[in-house]
This record gives sequence, C-alpha cells and structure tokens, in this order.
Amino acid sequence: MSIVCGAGDSFSLGRSSRDPHTAYATQANNQVMMNNLLSKMKKAGKAMVDSGAKTMLKTDMVFLEREVKQRKQSFGVEVYELMESLESDTTGMDTATKESKIRLAFDQARKDIAVIQAKMEVKQEELLVLERKAMHGQQHQQSQAQFVIPPSSGVVLNNGQPMQQQQQMMDHDEY
Repeated sequence: MSIVCGAGDSFSLGRSSRDPHTAYATQANNQVMMNNLLSKMKKAGKAMVDSGAKTMLKTDMVFLEREVKQRKQSFGVEVYELMESLESDTTGMDTATKESKIRLAFDQARKDIAVIQAKMEVKQEELLVLERKAMHGQQHQQSQAQFVIPPSSGVVLNNGQPMQQQQQMMDHDEY
C-alpha cells in the first residue's frame, strides 16, 4: 500500500522485499516521511492559529479606534451642552468657573482617550511580536531548506553478512 503526502512525496507501508536490510531501510524511510508530514501539519496548524490571533488583534484595534471616535463625539456633545447651559446661566457664574468646567470635561475626555490609545498600542505590539515570530519561522525554514538531506534510496550498504558483522562486533568487544 502506498500513501501520497502532497509535494510528490509517497511512501509504502508494505514490505517491498524479503531482505531485512531493505525492509528496515524502507521502514526508516517511511518513518522519516511520516515525521515530515506531521511536521508540515504542525506548521500549518501553527500558521492558522497565528493568523487567527493576528485577525483578532486587528479586529480589537478597529473596535478601539471606534471607541476613540465615539468618545470624541460624546465629548463634543458634552462640551456643546455645557457651553449652552453656561451661556444661558443667569446665576452670574464668572468666566473662570465656566472655563474650568469646560477644561474639566476636556481633561476627562483626554484621559479616557489616552487609556484607549494605550490599549491600542499594546495590541499593536502584540501584532508586531506575532509578525516577528512568523518572519523568524520563515527564515528558519529557509535556512533549513538549504541543508535538506535527500531521503535514502532504501538501499543499505553492507560489507558483509549480518552474522559476520555481529561476530566481528562481539570479537571486538572481547578485547
């Protein structure tokens, strides 16, 4: 039985020969192919998770930008209503007091917007970290791709019979 792994890779699950060396080499080659397939699947899964995280961060940033816009709009309404009420105020409030009320509304709005902008900066930093990790991962893959060892042909080269090699190893261990 043969399995095709994308990119033209395929491997056999059955034994192609009764020779134990060839069968072992084929089994080792199959293991390498499965490890490569699993590695590719893990990388694809990680890429999907990172992509989802980036999308979520960008969405959060859009919501925060909208929140800033809404706060500025509510500030405008607040200041307009405050100025309108102060203009029609007949209690004789002095100009400095009126200005301080307007200043207080502005300071509160600026503080609220600063908090939201700080949240946006944190989201931006998180996004940059994810992008750096992705770039580092691509560079790592490219550097590894330069040093790829081609898969074996399945042929194991021996200079003798297995029994002779075992005997030689046992003789060598005795010394």
